[in-house]
Amino acid sequence: MNHPMATMTEPNSPARVELRAVDASVMLKVRNLNTVLFPVRYTGTFYKCLLQDDQFARLAYYGSVCVGTVTCRKQPLGFAESNVVGQHTMCEMYMMTLGVLALYRRLGIARGLLESALAAAAQDPTIRRVVLHVQIDNDDALRFYHKHGFATVRMVERYYKLLDPPHAYLLEYPLR
Repeated sequence: MNHPMATMTEPNSPARVELRAVDASVMLKVRNLNTVLFPVRYTGTFYKCLLQDDQFARLAYYGSVCVGTVTCRKQPLGFAESNVVGQHTMCEMYMMTLGVLALYRRLGIARGLLESALAAAAQDPTIRRVVLHVQIDNDDALRFYHKHGFATVRMVERYYKLLDPPHAYLLEYPLR
C-alpha cells in the first residue's frame, strides 16, 4: 500500500502540495503533527507499526512545510465493530488519523490526504470498506467525512478512555 509520493496542485494555492510516504526518517514529523492535531496520545508501538507493509501513511507538505498527515491500517473486515470471527479473507482499511494544521485548512489538503488513502484502499481487492471513529462532538470532522461520502454506522459508547466526551461515531466508506 506504500507509494512514495504524489503531487497535487490546488487551484487557489500558490505552493504545490506534495504527499510523501512516511518512513523512519520522517517519523518525528508524524509524532509532532499528531501531538498538535489530536487529543489522543499515541505510543511508540503506533509509530513503529506505521512502517509495516499493511499500513498506509502520508505526510502533506505545503511548499517545504509539513502541514498534515494521514495514517491507516489494513485489518480484518468487521474489526472496527468487534465482529471478527474465525478465518478472514476480506479486509477493511481503518483510518487512524487524518489532520491538517489549522493555518493550512480549507486548501484541499485534507481532501488530498483522504483521496490518497481511499485510492490506496481501492487498489487492494481484499479491502471492502474504509472505516474510522470520530468523537461525537467533532462537528467539523463529521461534516468533512459526510461531505466525502462516509456514512455514520453507529455510536460507540466509551470508545475514548481519556477524552470527554468519550463516545465516538463509527463511519464507513464502502468500496465494493
